[in-house]
Amino acid sequence: MKKKVLVIYARYGSGHKSIAEYVANYLKEHNDNMEVLLLDMTDYGNFIGRISIKFMDFITHKRSEIIFDTCYELMDHKLCSIGHNLLTKKSYDNKKLRETITKFAPDVTISSHFFCSGIITYYNKIGIIKSKLYTIITDYRTHEWWTRNRKTEDGYIVGNEIVKEEMIKRGVEAKKIYPYGLPLNINELNNLDSEEVIYKRYNIKGNRKVYLFFGGSTAGSMYYYDYFKAIAKLSLNADIIFVSGKNKKLKNKCDEYVKKNGIDNIRVLGYTKDVFNILKISDLVISKPGGATVTECLEMKVPMLLVPGMGGQEKYNARFITRKKYGIKVRMLWSFKRILKKFDNNPSLINKMKIRLNRLNNNSSVEKINKLINK
Repeated sequence: MKKKVLVIYARYGSGHKSIAEYVANYLKEHNDNMEVLLLDMTDYGNFIGRISIKFMDFITHKRSEIIFDTCYELMDHKLCSIGHNLLTKKSYDNKKLRETITKFAPDVTISSHFFCSGIITYYNKIGIIKSKLYTIITDYRTHEWWTRNRKTEDGYIVGNEIVKEEMIKRGVEAKKIYPYGLPLNINELNNLDSEEVIYKRYNIKGNRKVYLFFGGSTAGSMYYYDYFKAIAKLSLNADIIFVSGKNKKLKNKCDEYVKKNGIDNIRVLGYTKDVFNILKISDLVISKPGGATVTECLEMKVPMLLVPGMGGQEKYNARFITRKKYGIKVRMLWSFKRILKKFDNNPSLINKMKIRLNRLNNNSSVEKINKLINK
């Protein structure tokens, strides 16, 4: 009989989904004795669940860092997180989700969001499933909502030893914590093109530094347009690839700006699956400090210039990067321009960060998770 593995995520930001997909795809490809179901729990949300997603979209779209950061810090206490399990049940427990999960009857569940872990914990508790539960903490800092059910969860996959030590202080048993790093798309990493091919694809000569700017943010949000214009006006001695993601409004606006001003060192891309190839030729990544993006940069050994994100866990991701001197964080547009000018005048600043990154071991998280599940 095949072992049944449920990989479940919730669509609160793209990182939870990406990490779940990486794990599910790897398990499917490397295990003939395993049946894998990838499930987006937000597809099953009731009214409260849908409202919570819209609230997240709103504060991301409006860049309401103060609201998000305040909520994040307030809920990171045992007393304030008492209602976490109740909120999870009220938002997502319904007949349709129960039927889907009980019909699949997972032997093991891998969750990349605390709401998903809460639901599986609840279903185990009431006896409608009997599943081992492993939660992937998708950032470089834990939170009370991740560890609320620490006594009943079977394990946590975390980014590094620092997160492990923090979780131990929060009362999680050391034997339950696996500092494997955050999962990456191994297939893409193992099938990268040559630098010459990548340069040609993006019409880059390869005779100067390449800066990769992830500016997509939420669809419709124009928050990073000012940062785009700032880097365009600096006339840096670098080729810049600006990725607007699925934000068509931002892409159109940037395309117009490049064309109108005759800028020849900027390539504007929309949504792309070629991220790792672009990272291979990049000397610097400009991005908000999302957990998935930070992990990709660490694996590809690319220094980071971190621009304002949403606060909360991203604030701690940035703190991890800056303390390790793998990157620099800026808080304002003027400091963003100042740092870029500094890099342009003194390229060795980027090279020093690169040297530190090259000391890191390569990420093998999905292989380790696969071995763990096969035990």
